[in-house]
Amino acid sequence: MPEGLKPYIALILAGCFFGAISTFSAILRDNGVSSFQQSFSRIFFALIYILIIFYYKKIDFFINFRELKYYVILGFVMSLLGFFEITAVAVGTPVAIVVLLIYTQPVWTTIFGKIFLKENVNTIKKLAVSISFVGVFLISHVWNISSLHYLGFSISLICGVLLSIDFIMIKELSLKPKYFLVSIFWFYLFQTLFTVVLGYLSRMVTDDEIITSFNFSLSLDIWIIILLSALIPMFFGMILFYTSVKHVSIVSVGVILLMEPISGIIYGYFILGESADFFTIVGGVLILLTTLLVIKR
Repeated sequence: MPEGLKPYIALILAGCFFGAISTFSAILRDNGVSSFQQSFSRIFFALIYILIIFYYKKIDFFINFRELKYYVILGFVMSLLGFFEITAVAVGTPVAIVVLLIYTQPVWTTIFGKIFLKENVNTIKKLAVSISFVGVFLISHVWNISSLHYLGFSISLICGVLLSIDFIMIKELSLKPKYFLVSIFWFYLFQTLFTVVLGYLSRMVTDDEIITSFNFSLSLDIWIIILLSALIPMFFGMILFYTSVKHVSIVSVGVILLMEPISGIIYGYFILGESADFFTIVGGVLILLTTLLVIKR
């Protein structure tokens, strides 16, 4: 494999690992595990995995106090993203709208990448972003929506912006000369803390237990699924993402990470028995084509 392709392949795999989140979430939801418990557990157990590696490899995970500010902000952004996504659904926003607006991410990533990272956005990248948005539009089936919840619409759009900020901040962090697991540990730590706070705040929005409850009396099988939901996307997925994002332009990263909804659909089809119609398949093919476009640019 050519050396230059490795970070692109790693990003594709990261997107596929991140895409497992929706499948794990559906299984856990159907077994009574709340959105808050899922959000917290994924990050908490990912931290435990990292601490185990620190222990056995004797890695010093302490950082300079002056660096904490960046990790606090990134952790806050990541926790807000999870909280707003849950809240958008809780207030009655159709899932198709939530999906469509969250994955406006490549558009925001292109804008912010040009402003903050001074990246050149050529015609190929603009074309890739445009085609990928059409693909997401087809996957979301947004034309089937009969009503629109404006609060949920606004919150979902904010999620798309936050996801873009998340990518850009991690890319900036990855360029610093620090062991990658140390950085991941610190922003996960603050994400965990903010998730706890926002989880309790969510009770002001809804009293639905499938969103706000926390249950320790789960079967062994469910605890194993929770552990896997931390290991696969939050541990392995983030490692692949963090170690490869520094080598790829942020606009290309935004497009390639649309592999997350594509893989989520594939897992849903084979594992959950969910259907995939003509528009879903066409949308997925368009996103795959844009991924090839930014790789072969």
